Amino acid sequence: MSAQLGYFTLSVTDLDRAAAFYGALFGWESRWEHETYLHVTNTTVPMGFVPGGPSSQPNLYFHVADLDAAIERVRELGGSTGDVMDSKSGRGCTCTDDQGTVVSLWQAAPGFG
Repeated sequence: MSAQLGYFTLSVTDLDRAAAFYGALFGWESRWEHETYLHVTNTTVPMGFVPGGPSSQPNLYFHVADLDAAIERVRELGGSTGDVMDSKSGRGCTCTDDQGTVVSLWQAAPGFG
């Protein structure tokens, strides 16, 4: 199974302030997808802002063709996965590898990826 970075989020304290700051800094345009997610609309790699406070690193979502197969493979390799979340952009879940590093898996919905 090959996977590329398909999506990432930045955890911030205030979504509106983040949109203003990064919009002024990088020219990013954003739109609300729901009350806790602000999607950036004009980047090559899809991304967005989520609440939760400042984070020292982004949450990386690796694009997979079949989320269920990827979840099964993570578990076979000694890792664990969180609950599957469905959204307009697809299906995803967190994944912890066999050493404790957390990333996310994402299967894009049609038109998103």
